[in-house]
Amino acid sequence: MLPKVIISSAGVFHAYHLARGAQSGGYLHRFITSLYSRYETGLDRSRVVQIRLPAYLSRMMSALPGEYARALSYYFGDNLYDWLARRYAGDGDIFHFFNHQGLYSLRVAKRQGAITIVERSSAHPTYQHELLFEEYARYGLRYPSVYRLLHDKHLVEYGEADYIMVASEFVRRTMVEAGVPSEKLVRVHLGFDPTRFRPGEKRDDVFRVMYAGRITLQKGVQYLLQAFSQLDIPRSELVLTGEIEPDGKVFLPAFEGKFRHVRYLPQVEFAKSYQQASVFVLPSLQDGFGMVVYEAAACGIPIIVTENVGATIRDGQDGFVVPIRDAEALARKLTYLYEHPRERIAMGRAARDYVQQFTWENYHRELVSHYGTIWDAREQ
Repeated sequence: MLPKVIISSAGVFHAYHLARGAQSGGYLHRFITSLYSRYETGLDRSRVVQIRLPAYLSRMMSALPGEYARALSYYFGDNLYDWLARRYAGDGDIFHFFNHQGLYSLRVAKRQGAITIVERSSAHPTYQHELLFEEYARYGLRYPSVYRLLHDKHLVEYGEADYIMVASEFVRRTMVEAGVPSEKLVRVHLGFDPTRFRPGEKRDDVFRVMYAGRITLQKGVQYLLQAFSQLDIPRSELVLTGEIEPDGKVFLPAFEGKFRHVRYLPQVEFAKSYQQASVFVLPSLQDGFGMVVYEAAACGIPIIVTENVGATIRDGQDGFVVPIRDAEALARKLTYLYEHPRERIAMGRAARDYVQQFTWENYHRELVSHYGTIWDAREQ
């Protein structure tokens, strides 16, 4: 008999893909979430439970000024969601939840005999918080102390859950280095939609460097801005796509006039934006995966990532991998790609071909296989 899987996530992340994967194997018993996105398709809505109040609370708190507001919104919103989700967590065989959103629910599920899995999409929280503490200090900012409370709950969840599912080798490595038993770690490679992201004709000869994601210190955008400002490339531009976070406002003013900002881009428009780029850069200090990497690569452009980005590319074949916090290395690689258009095109083609193995369909198969293995181990 197939196990009944309950998935719980207060946010978007890749939760819908996770739920669709469980459903594809006939495992999905219930998908608990906050506000169900009307843009998501392919899920049996009769299996969806919405818990709206925590999402409204988080939105109200995060709208307040300052980084502390966002940190507090995570803390109170996630904990309220977790507390309310408990009533729906007790009748499954596998309870799979996103970190900081399932400790109370996990305990209910375990009392009923369920296998518990916590999903971690970033580096081990100790590694992540130490990096950010250092980066905030570089810009004269105080790292919000409330993040310590989030950190501590993460660690308790890792200790009590049966398994920790991670999205990349980078995350797995930071977990093991922090003392997490390797036998608790299950890696599942995230993906992209090949029907949406594919090559298209570039309509101009501008050397366009593109970044997509939250504009924040954690994403390393400050180093990309430093790198691009060093370049002397005619007909070039840097496009930053995404919301500006409070800490992003600390470094952006120094680069006024050096970039074009696109605050919001509908998902259906992202492929067109990638297609008009010459290179995509994700310079994160830590990024557990970075789905935008495979989306951009699938559109046939070369990629530059740091060594702390989980989405893998082949250094020198699909683009380049550089150290974190290294604006000089970023500038050198951008210059190389500008000065070598044939190699740039070849790298883009190689990147496109390489990522075809990492579709959401492949992710679903891998996820279902892991569920089967985990369940069979319990049955033996």
